[in-house]
Amino acid sequence: MRRLLIVFLIVFIFITSLGVLLKNQRDLFREAELVQAMGRPLMAVSLYERVILNYVPFSPYNKKAIERMENLCKNLNDKKYKLFCEETLRSSLYQTRSFYLPYNEKIKETEKRILLLKTELYIEHNNPPEKDYERIYKDLKTMMEYDWHPSVFWSLIATVSLILWILCITFTIWKGFSKQINKRILISGTVGFILFFTLWLIGLYIA
Repeated sequence: MRRLLIVFLIVFIFITSLGVLLKNQRDLFREAELVQAMGRPLMAVSLYERVILNYVPFSPYNKKAIERMENLCKNLNDKKYKLFCEETLRSSLYQTRSFYLPYNEKIKETEKRILLLKTELYIEHNNPPEKDYERIYKDLKTMMEYDWHPSVFWSLIATVSLILWILCITFTIWKGFSKQINKRILISGTVGFILFFTLWLIGLYIA
């Protein structure tokens, strides 16, 4: 009965959390549409970004917000504002990342537009020789393609090691220091503690 209650509570909390996120998405999307209709595109971009940041898998508001941001970016005339819009879209899409990246293709499309905008703005402001255009483009592309995200594998190792490390401490104290000190449990618990603590540090460092 107790296990059933725990499962029910977990499911209830999970469904409630999804419901809150969906409500946030709906309210923010409506506000963004209103602000956009009032002729304030940059404010609308920020609101659509918040819709995406309240990401819920398979929510229709994810796609709608992305499409609206793409259209807003496309219709902005000032290149600086256009770049701000595209980079906001890219950033918000990256922040939906967990163990996978839901909108990988959209990000690639956005990065192509950002790269062209950055190249154009750099040339306009610095007026380099035409022969350097290709080199500038390649340099900007290299910087953009640099993968600054932590390793999923080592992040998982760090997380699991931390949990096992805490469990080792708890188990050692609980079982090793009962009425009679159990040396075998103390030794195995200490070895586990050192092992998982070391793995945790390595995972944090490499990730």
